Amino acid sequence: MPGSYPGFSWREAGPDDAGTLSRLSIAGWRQTYAGQMPDSVLGRMEENPHHDPASWHRCLERRPPDRWTRIVETESGEAVGFLWFGREEGRLPGYRGEIEKIYLLKPAQGRGLGRALMADTFRTLEDADLSPVAIWVFDFNRPALDFYEKLGGKALGRSETVFEAEGRAFVETAYGWPPGGLVVAPKRPLLSP
Repeated sequence: MPGSYPGFSWREAGPDDAGTLSRLSIAGWRQTYAGQMPDSVLGRMEENPHHDPASWHRCLERRPPDRWTRIVETESGEAVGFLWFGREEGRLPGYRGEIEKIYLLKPAQGRGLGRALMADTFRTLEDADLSPVAIWVFDFNRPALDFYEKLGGKALGRSETVFEAEGRAFVETAYGWPPGGLVVAPKRPLLSP
């Protein structure tokens, strides 16, 4: 379902958006994890099949009805973020919904847009009877952990190693919300960058 927030809107992605999602996924990782992940990982994102346009195209073509992928755009139509969410895939017993990915590029951050997107995502999941909701986040990503905690998320536990690079293990922490548990305090949006 399309939505909007001052200066931004979001819409459901389709297979023709695969290139845009690939670009946003790569840019999101590079902006979010710069200085926290080895350059050897971030510098080769185009080689990673999880970020490849063909992989996104297949994913969007085969998407089940209980999975959503939304692209966030500015008023001028520039893509600045995306979300991928739906039915939880069995990693967290008792949780029916999961936010798989949420990335906003730097120009879209700090304006309250993330809160609005989370509220819209939770409404979609709850309307589809996919609640409680969880999200996995790299445990070194303190800004994201703080964001989820401010929204009422509770740490549920840590994953096994997601991957290793340059002798370092990368681990995720799960955050969860009970039905109706998202806390969205209003934040006044900035009117200009």
